[in-house]
Amino acid sequence: MKNKTYKTLTIIALFVFFLSVPFLQSFIFVSNTKGKIDISKKIEASYIKSDKKFVLLFFGYVGCTDVCTPLLERLNSLYESEVFKTVREDVDVVFVNLTSEVEEHQPDLFAKFFNPAFKGVYLSRRETLDIDRTFGLFFSRSIADKTKVDHTDFLYLVQNTSDLQILKSMYSIHPLNKEKIIEDIKQLEAKKDEDL
Repeated sequence: MKNKTYKTLTIIALFVFFLSVPFLQSFIFVSNTKGKIDISKKIEASYIKSDKKFVLLFFGYVGCTDVCTPLLERLNSLYESEVFKTVREDVDVVFVNLTSEVEEHQPDLFAKFFNPAFKGVYLSRRETLDIDRTFGLFFSRSIADKTKVDHTDFLYLVQNTSDLQILKSMYSIHPLNKEKIIEDIKQLEAKKDEDL
C-alpha cells in the first residue's frame, strides 16, 4: 500500500513540475528582462520565409485554448490597432503548429480565424525537433492530457533580409508589451534605412 501511495505522490509531483515549467520560464523571463531579450542571431527557418521585412512568430498548437487563443486575440488587437498601421505592411504574423497530428491546412485556418492576414505553418514531426534549438523553445506532451502540449509562450521578432533571417528579439506575452514591439520594429526599419 505504501508503495502505491509513493508512486501516486511521485506522479503528482512530476505532473505539477512539468506543468509549471512554462509558467516558471515566463515568470523568470519577465522579472529578469522586463519582458524582452535582444538576440540578433542568424537562423535558418525556411518555414517562416516571408517577402516582408519582419515576422512576428508564435509557436503553439491548433486548438490550444489556454495560451494560443488569448495570444492570437491580442496579436489581432495589436495588428488592427492604429499605431501598428504604420508598420503593418512590413510585418507578417506567423503561427507555427507544434503537433504533427493535425492536417496540413489546419494551422493556417486556425491562424486566419483570428485575422485573415495571419499565417499558420504546419511542421512535420522531424521539422519540429529542430525548432527548440533554434528558438530556445520548450515543448512536450502534457502529462495530464495527451491531446495537449505544454509549451513556452514567447513571441519572436525575426528580421528578413534578402539572403538571411535574423532572430532579433524574444518577448514575454505576460503582459504583451505592444508599444515596445512596435517601437522595436520602427527602430529596426530606421536602422536599415540608415545602412542603405
